[in-house]
Amino acid sequence: MRILINTCGIVLVLLLLVSFAMKNAQPVELNYYLNISYSIPAWGLVLFPFFTGVIVGNLLDVLQKLKLKSEIRKLKKAIQSRN
Repeated sequence: MRILINTCGIVLVLLLLVSFAMKNAQPVELNYYLNISYSIPAWGLVLFPFFTGVIVGNLLDVLQKLKLKSEIRKLKKAIQSRN
C-alpha cells in the first residue's frame, strides 16, 4: 500500500511540474558580471535549482549510509574480537 501511495505522490508532483512548465515557458534573461547573459525559460529558473537540490541531497544521503555501514562493520569486528 505504501508503494502505491508513494507512486501516486510522485505522479502528482510530476504532473504539477509539467503543468507549471507549460504555463511558464516565456524566456527570462539572466545577467551576470562581465556582461555574461543567458536566456532560459522561466520554469528552468525554478526547476533547475530544485532538482539540483534533490540530487545533491540524495548523494549526501548515500555517502552517509556508506559511512554508517563502515562504522557498523568496525563495531561488529570490535565485538567479535572481545569474545
